[in-house]
Amino acid sequence: MIDPKTANILLAHGSRDPEWQQPFEMMLESIRQQGQNLAVVELAYMELCQPSLEDSCKELAQQGHHTINIYPVFFAAGRHLRVDVPNQLQKIESELNITTHLHPPIGQDSRVQTAITQVILQQL
Repeated sequence: MIDPKTANILLAHGSRDPEWQQPFEMMLESIRQQGQNLAVVELAYMELCQPSLEDSCKELAQQGHHTINIYPVFFAAGRHLRVDVPNQLQKIESELNITTHLHPPIGQDSRVQTAITQVILQQL
């Protein structure tokens, strides 16, 4: 069941190269298909691509979502995830009167690390 007040954003870094975006767009489509409309899920970028995190949050807030989960599609928590994104989200929350939850980067999940390890081992 979709919670009408909660939305989710997959957050990628961004690149000027449009081909770089394709795996993220494919991941979003797969999540939407497999989730069978169980949740509102969008894709946003920190920089260099659109939509930006700010624009995505604004659009979702205008649609009536009061809570937004941010899932960084990063391998680790560097300066962006430790400093830049929390600062962005603090500003977004105050401007839009919403609540955001920044989740750990997917690369820190042991299942992701195991999957990457298996792919590399198969290619050695």
